[in-house]
Amino acid sequence: MSAPGGAPVVAYPGWGFRLMTVLTLTAGTAFIMWLGEQITERGIGNGISLIIFAGIVARMPSAIGNTFRLMKTGEMGAFLVLVMGVSMVVVVGIIIFMERGQRRIPVQYAKRIVGRKMYGGQSTHLPLKINTAGVIPPIFASSIIMFPATIANFIKVPWMQSIAQAMTPGGVVYNLVYVGFIIFFCYFYTAVTFNPVDVADNMKKYGGYIPGIRPGKRTADYIDKVLTRITFGGALYVSAVCVLPTILIARFNVPFYFGGTALLIVVGVAIDTISQMESHMLARHYEGFMKKGGAIKGRR
Repeated sequence: MSAPGGAPVVAYPGWGFRLMTVLTLTAGTAFIMWLGEQITERGIGNGISLIIFAGIVARMPSAIGNTFRLMKTGEMGAFLVLVMGVSMVVVVGIIIFMERGQRRIPVQYAKRIVGRKMYGGQSTHLPLKINTAGVIPPIFASSIIMFPATIANFIKVPWMQSIAQAMTPGGVVYNLVYVGFIIFFCYFYTAVTFNPVDVADNMKKYGGYIPGIRPGKRTADYIDKVLTRITFGGALYVSAVCVLPTILIARFNVPFYFGGTALLIVVGVAIDTISQMESHMLARHYEGFMKKGGAIKGRR
């Protein structure tokens, strides 16, 4: 292996270099996992997610610098940069809206008398997220699409080479297959993580029901019907965000990667971190309403 100038990339290749590379990558991964666990236990938010968030955000200054450099050289117009900035703000706003979007199914709990006390009788709702699968579908989809290209590098067969060329990122075939896999994995992951039958059984066990829907199987079918509809909208939204970088780079010559899984991770981690910070602030605020000597034990 050699660099474009002809100089070797690895000065002393061999098993020593391979073993050292494996040990370095393994030790680095173990350290990152340990650091993430420490952040989770002693900080706010998910440690691994925050580390990934920091790695993505760290590339933003260089992307902004490249944009201004292209604008100074005349390769990008000021109007195009302004349109791109407004579009990015709009895209981030749409992602925040969709990530926090829910379909709330009203649930009514019947009154129960246990001993001399009466329980239940309140109205609540069952929140169903529009994007239940999160960033898992695009990760799975991109991994599967990369598989034929990887095999084609080892098998020099004409039809395998043609498939690998057709699946080149940025092509029409690649985008169509990518969107199809994202939609499939959105439904697959939602079906694995959310079971309408269990939810309906738990509601029936505690005396809950959806107004106008009979408890049991009818309730499970209704929840599954609603979840199927909103998952389709969520899958289209995730597909649009993941295909956005290809369109920006191919059509508008954007000098940086905006959108895709990275943007979903950044916005999702930011929303979760802010929610946890608000919960910590509420816990500290409520403690001030307690009487003297009634502070929560274990707090300093």
